[in-house]
Amino acid sequence: MNRNTKILCFVILILSGIGIPLKLLSQEPGVSPGVSVYGYVLLSDGDTLKGLVKWKAKYVDNNLAEINFTSKNGNSKIFNAGEILGFGHYKSGKIVGPYTSAIAEDENYVSIPSLKKGAPVFIYRFLDGRIRVFQHRSTKGMTSVLSEKPMAVNGISFSYSKADGLSAGTYYKTSSSIINSRSGYLSYLVSKDKDKLLEVNKQNYENVFQNLFGDCPEIMKEVERNPELATYKNFIILTEVYNQICKVPSK
Repeated sequence: MNRNTKILCFVILILSGIGIPLKLLSQEPGVSPGVSVYGYVLLSDGDTLKGLVKWKAKYVDNNLAEINFTSKNGNSKIFNAGEILGFGHYKSGKIVGPYTSAIAEDENYVSIPSLKKGAPVFIYRFLDGRIRVFQHRSTKGMTSVLSEKPMAVNGISFSYSKADGLSAGTYYKTSSSIINSRSGYLSYLVSKDKDKLLEVNKQNYENVFQNLFGDCPEIMKEVERNPELATYKNFIILTEVYNQICKVPSK
């Protein structure tokens, strides 16, 4: 093997080594600044405007702080995170114009005080309910270990499997692909009952578990029946179940 061939093999080896992280980063939510996508803006009075959303290159604590919105009549306006409740855009990819048809799955960004500076920013929301789970952009990557993905389980008030997805409460149902796409992140930002953000990760999960789920007897019964539910890999499943069966705070 000559010198040039050795160098080429070395370069290929390096690129293959970084391929997984690059792929993971490419799967993270969001669009590049300057790219218009069809979406909506949720005003502070609750009204919703639909049109084209464009991310601005303005960030606070590594989270988006400003967007440009173009309505269907062509009027354009810049909104910062302190002015509106949030915005969203659809994940279909190619955008033709402001009349592009919406698809079922979208990305929702909520205006919320950032973790460190407490300044209004837009953060991508994974889950909604009493426990809201958000993307933690400052901690990139996901676990690649298969055992860290959610397991199949039949609980007292819910069931989950790869084939049937997650069913909880009376009406809630979602696919396993959505659950898996939100599971396995190295860290999350979490807000319970609209309190300030808390970072949740594998290292501190045991310490924050009781504060997150301990006020719901139904969840505690689920964990008592199946202790593995209390592990970090099942955080997304347990939170979804909590949000469906523990909607009212205990008195």
